[in-house]
Amino acid sequence: MPILTYHRIVETEPLHDPDCVCTSVARLEAHLDWLAAHSYAGVPLDLALRPAQSGEGRRFAITFDDGYRETLRLALPVLEARSLPATVFIVSGVVGGSASWNHEPEQLLTSSELLDLKSAGIFIGSHSQSHRRLSTLGPEEIRQEVAGSRADLEQLLGSTVRFFCYPHGDFDARVLAAVADARYTGAVGVRSDENHRYNLHRIDAWRMTTRQLGMHVSGVHRWARRQPIPGAIRRLAARLA
Repeated sequence: MPILTYHRIVETEPLHDPDCVCTSVARLEAHLDWLAAHSYAGVPLDLALRPAQSGEGRRFAITFDDGYRETLRLALPVLEARSLPATVFIVSGVVGGSASWNHEPEQLLTSSELLDLKSAGIFIGSHSQSHRRLSTLGPEEIRQEVAGSRADLEQLLGSTVRFFCYPHGDFDARVLAAVADARYTGAVGVRSDENHRYNLHRIDAWRMTTRQLGMHVSGVHRWARRQPIPGAIRRLAARLA
């Protein structure tokens, strides 16, 4: 099942986006409308953990990383207009602060805004406590980033946090073990080398055209990358996508 990931939703995409995080409202709407027109139904992230049942048809899930304030102001109305669920991954140690890991540290959702998202039916997941690369940390630091962030968010929200998202898409065997030990239902990344409960592959939809999106959600893009296609043809296909 394709899982889309976005970061910061903005009214107009800037020409200069050094962190590659800004997606316009118009592009988000175009993506979601294209999926609806091609019979994809948006479902909660939990359903990525099991195959589609008979009669369910095409499915996809939506995620937003980091928890930028525009998620509430700009992304939520787009989702509500289409009755779509989504999961927002929050860095628990900087709620109400700024994304200091970016070149341009934009403002993040406050505690009250997170509660507003939850009240609107949006699922909240953990994105660690500090957004550090977890594979570079020691065992106790990894445990605190993984389990501590879940405890932080559950205390704030008053509900269970079920999914984890690896900062920078970075993990190793120790990090995977820590996520499993913290009893998360699952975890999402961006690496496609393996796809399992604790490394659910996602599609970074950032600045994709609807044609590119279609190639990714259909699986054509990943299939083509595995084929012994000459380099020149591969490059041409990438440009056409």
